[in-house]
Amino acid sequence: MRNRCTRTLCLLSVSVFIGLPTSLAAEIPVVRGQLQASAPELVEGLFVILGAAPTQKLSQVDVQTDGSFEFLDIAFGDYVLRVTDGFGLTVCQKFVTIRDHMPELDVRLPERESNGAGTGAATVSVTQLMHPPDKKAVQAFKSALRFSSAGKYENALSELEKAIHISPEFAEAHSNLAVQYFRMGRFEESIAESAQAIQIGGPDPLNLCNLAAAQAQLRRFAEAEKLARAALRLDSDYLKANLVLGSILVNEPATRGEGIRHLEKAAAEFASAREFLEQLRASR
Repeated sequence: MRNRCTRTLCLLSVSVFIGLPTSLAAEIPVVRGQLQASAPELVEGLFVILGAAPTQKLSQVDVQTDGSFEFLDIAFGDYVLRVTDGFGLTVCQKFVTIRDHMPELDVRLPERESNGAGTGAATVSVTQLMHPPDKKAVQAFKSALRFSSAGKYENALSELEKAIHISPEFAEAHSNLAVQYFRMGRFEESIAESAQAIQIGGPDPLNLCNLAAAQAQLRRFAEAEKLARAALRLDSDYLKANLVLGSILVNEPATRGEGIRHLEKAAAEFASAREFLEQLRASR
């Protein structure tokens, strides 16, 4: 699956999973990776963040001058890997599965425009251009990252609320606040924040999937299905959307076949999808 390039300020993982939980019984002592860029200077000052399901912490490491990076003692499971710059701006992201005897993680950075502004196909809405986040809002994001890494989600939530109070049009803060609310089971508030992020920055697969997952938790399956399908229309290769949609569709006999096909596609990246499929087959 190709790397996902986003406009998200990724100081917190904005990924949620509604499939079966991944086993955390085993871990790999060292996970090594390599950033691939068209020029060596493009990797300078970058960080790699590895985030997973809501109950797990984030890990962040520096990228070395040769583009290499490594994480220590990472539990097996599905993760979202993000590359960010010194301001917390996401350069690119991809979904990875950490497992035994895995190869080195290979992450290709998108080409930057000739004037140095922007990356790849990432876009920024007019609203975001007119209302860039204040430096104090970005500082609150960094503080939220530290709290989240320590498992202090209430503190992280407070820092995100502070960022939004300083910069109300900070779409990425709304996205990440939605995840914190999801972690705490505050699904209505999670929905509101994801919707606000979409209103400011425009629809994108990541926020649509987070919105769909929260709707599914409230058993609003018709709306959740519509949102997951919208994410796939934007990016047919976005496997998280296949995971979310498949998890919804398999619950009804009339749509179970389509749901299984989506889960089979998601299983290429998500262990939770593979486990879900195994449980479905065992129940027949």
